Amino acid sequence: KQWYQRRVRGSLESETRKQEQVWNHKKQQLDNETSKAKKQALEQIRVIDSQKTEMEQTVAREEALLRQLVVQRDNALTEYRQHQASLKDTIQLFQTLSSEQERKTKLAEAFS
Repeated sequence: KQWYQRRVRGSLESETRKQEQVWNHKKQQLDNETSKAKKQALEQIRVIDSQKTEMEQTVAREEALLRQLVVQRDNALTEYRQHQASLKDTIQLFQTLSSEQERKTKLAEAFS
């Protein structure tokens, strides 16, 4: 009977060691996969951060260019309005001179 109990106990202990080895092996595989997944996730985060930084720089450059274009547009509009005012003044001056010339011509005709 004792022999049988020792044999059963030995068999149970052997089976327990086998199960521990299987569990340890599976745990090691899981740890390896977890570590690999963490490394991949960190690499993806690094790539995304790099892309984000690049996009932020692109946006900043484009915003600066847009501000520059707005300033150029505003300057061009101001210059256009100044030229329009100058042209208007010139036209008015010619009209005044023309009217003055007509008046002089009529006076000359009236006295001749």
